[in-house]
Amino acid sequence: MKRARKIFVLMLSCIMLCGITQPIQAASPASLVTVRTDFSDTSVPYAVPVLQYAGTGDTVIPDVVLPEGSAYKVSLTHDGNRNFIVKFYNGDKSNLLANTIGVFAGTSLLERGSTAARTGIFEIIASGNWTLTVSTITNISTKSLSGTGYKVSGLFILPGTNTTVTMNYTGKSNFIVYAHYSNGKSQLLANTIGDYSGQKVLRNPENTTCYLEVKSSGAWTVDLGYGDAVSVVPDIN
Repeated sequence: MKRARKIFVLMLSCIMLCGITQPIQAASPASLVTVRTDFSDTSVPYAVPVLQYAGTGDTVIPDVVLPEGSAYKVSLTHDGNRNFIVKFYNGDKSNLLANTIGVFAGTSLLERGSTAARTGIFEIIASGNWTLTVSTITNISTKSLSGTGYKVSGLFILPGTNTTVTMNYTGKSNFIVYAHYSNGKSQLLANTIGDYSGQKVLRNPENTTCYLEVKSSGAWTVDLGYGDAVSVVPDIN
């Protein structure tokens, strides 16, 4: 009896010293909502998302494949209260798509033009639920180039070159504006911190189609100075 009691006490001591091992929960993989890689069906609107993912927490999405020869934007949402960071890796290159804290909803440029990478990896660091939607950059639905936060505009055509662009921004952090041309070239129009109001020349030397990429934390407007003379680029299909 005494021996049995000693064995019991010894086992209890081991449990108290070592603790009870809890099973480790595996991270939930991203859920692939939509896949579209075939653009031969012209009855489908061209702006229909190419890829849509949804998930929770830190996630890696490998083997992402994009159709060749188009520019792509990625729309992101996050409902967590801590870091939200999204990167796209292609070989030795990486593209930071989002780096913020807390709730987020915005759009960033993923790949542009004929140089767009066809394969890559998404890495998401998140504290809550998130969504990731990849879609092509097509025509603008409105001629008013304005918004709040991160945004990629649709394509538009200007009546000429060397356009005076007036930009206004209300916010406390970065205000960055790029113009991307269909010939693969880009132009930095603004890179400042805090409230901003100013003008720059949109060169567009080859008179190509153009779209804007804006990164900000507040409300902004970009006035191209042509009013209704800014042409909407028709959908490809």
